[in-house]
Amino acid sequence: MYREYLFKEPCGSRGVDFEKELNEEQRGVVFSKGGPCLVIAGAGSGKTRTLIYRVAKLVQDGVPPTGILLVTFTNKAAREMLSRVESLLSLDGTDVWGGTFHHIANLILRRHIGLLGFKNNYTILDEEDRADLVSMAITEFGLNENKRFPKAATVSTVLSLAANLSVGIDRIIADRFPYMAELIDDFMLIDEQIAGRKLKLNALDFDDLLVLLKRLLVEHEDVRAHYSRLFRHILVDEYQDTSKLQADVVDIVAGGHRNIMVVGDDAQSIYAFRGAHYENILGFTNRYPDAVVYKLQTNYRSTQSILDLANASIMRNKKQYLKQLAATRGTGDLPRIVRCASTEEQASFIAKHILAEDVDLNEIAVLYRSHYHSMEIQMELTRLGIPYEVRSGVRFFEQAHIKDILSFLRFVNNTRDELAFKRALKLYPGIGMKTSASLWEAFAKKDYSIPFLGTDGAAQGLSSRARKTFRDFYNLVSLLSDTGADTGGKLPSDMLLTILKSEYEEYMRFAYANFESRLDDIRQLINYSTRFKTTTEFLSEMALVATVVSPGAEEREKEHVVLSSIHQAKGLEWKVVFIPWLVDGKFPVIRNGRNDGSDGISETESDAIEEERRLFYVAATRAKDRLYLSYQEWLPDKGSHNTAIIKPSRFLRELPSYAYETQE
Repeated sequence: MYREYLFKEPCGSRGVDFEKELNEEQRGVVFSKGGPCLVIAGAGSGKTRTLIYRVAKLVQDGVPPTGILLVTFTNKAAREMLSRVESLLSLDGTDVWGGTFHHIANLILRRHIGLLGFKNNYTILDEEDRADLVSMAITEFGLNENKRFPKAATVSTVLSLAANLSVGIDRIIADRFPYMAELIDDFMLIDEQIAGRKLKLNALDFDDLLVLLKRLLVEHEDVRAHYSRLFRHILVDEYQDTSKLQADVVDIVAGGHRNIMVVGDDAQSIYAFRGAHYENILGFTNRYPDAVVYKLQTNYRSTQSILDLANASIMRNKKQYLKQLAATRGTGDLPRIVRCASTEEQASFIAKHILAEDVDLNEIAVLYRSHYHSMEIQMELTRLGIPYEVRSGVRFFEQAHIKDILSFLRFVNNTRDELAFKRALKLYPGIGMKTSASLWEAFAKKDYSIPFLGTDGAAQGLSSRARKTFRDFYNLVSLLSDTGADTGGKLPSDMLLTILKSEYEEYMRFAYANFESRLDDIRQLINYSTRFKTTTEFLSEMALVATVVSPGAEEREKEHVVLSSIHQAKGLEWKVVFIPWLVDGKFPVIRNGRNDGSDGISETESDAIEEERRLFYVAATRAKDRLYLSYQEWLPDKGSHNTAIIKPSRFLRELPSYAYETQE
């Protein structure tokens, strides 16, 4: 069992008025007596302020700045925190060891890496560098001859997840990429090959920094003892986002004195997809049974009505540290649940309400579960001239996979479109820039005739591999252009579905580690296309939206609405927040499990739903004044011209009636 501690006594300290600057909960953390401490810091509860004053208090109590290790998730955050400590105490904050896990690891390895066979002037490789090494290994082993072998970036992602989760490559593939199961031995061979090459090159990638730091500390007791003595107090920010490897490193260094304080919010643990290990924070009191647990539950951001909804939602999670956020700002307006007939009506509702809000556009955000949820919203904002900024990646129509699939339609619709022709061709193995250029030249000489592409003359000079894949290209464009035996339909939605099912879906499966989310994007594009009767009409609409830079983007420093995935909105806040697409199967999204809100789910599915609920909680707690939760009743049925009735999200259905009001 763990002990909860709440500071009760007034206090003062030399030069810093802790009584005035901190609330009671925060003072409890700042005046901790040491030992293992877990700080559950609710959304908007002043976590950063608390950490700053904790560092200041340690220094005032005689701990040398060099004896404090402050680990954050960005070096910028560490600099800002230490700068504020400097202003509090008039000391040189650079004496404190502060920064990201990778930054700290690099500082230590530069001194001791010789013990592991590297030289201390090693090069640090970025993600692109490592992907290049992987690509070289793929080529050396002849794996690139298999058109179904994943791209280097996908292989690199798998290897990185295995390192950060401290599990085998076979486990990562079985859990996350089961369709690659037959390639496990190849992945392990590549991993071994690039490890040897990095040693020869005297180079480390970002994962190596942590993997080798852990190895250094485990294998060399004198080094471990030195840093355990040096870092008398260890503070870790955003602990819920740490990987298994990162938590292991911290535990090893803190093993000598156990003065470790980790700060985070289990209710905001939402990054499992990139290696965050939820068990780190949930199981902290199991690893440290004598840990004192502090809770920061006073919220300075949102109104109580918004917090009541967020509290009621997250209470449904079984695996958590219970807490109740309390507002300092008053009750405020009830959040609204808005029922819309369709996705288009939902986009229209959001755009019109944005214009009706009495706040600057910079104070408004639309937060969504998946990037494709923003497609109709982007289009509606563009039509109405409302400036916006997309923070969930590139704008929807600028994504590679969207441009890929549209390139086939563009070419079939206008056979003189050289850019579309070459973009589509590059997707086929064995056809590069030089080959596509010569194919285009021959095609142009034959007056851009698609039937010519099926002749021996068009494929003249191609290798046997390129000849076969070019035949696949011809068969597809022939089918799409009505010159084949079976056109599969001329509606844009039918054509897009034909392209997806021909080979492109399989191509994406091995080309991208986030294959499923990209597939969702394309399915939504197909759904949207069902309203158009001709390819020309559809492509014209796409071009008008895709080529228009967000209105006002040239003056980005001025007002604009933020469109963001919830994952990228964590830590931010706005006065008004819209959360769309709250329907089962879309939010929550449960991969390879039930999406219909039914009971009797497995433990794995239950864990996935709990993470999705935490994501909903994060989204809701970004709102300061007003919160709109919307869902649509009808969706196109898998790209057809029929529609299907869908359920509101379980996250809406499970809310108590007092927590919201409804709007049609």
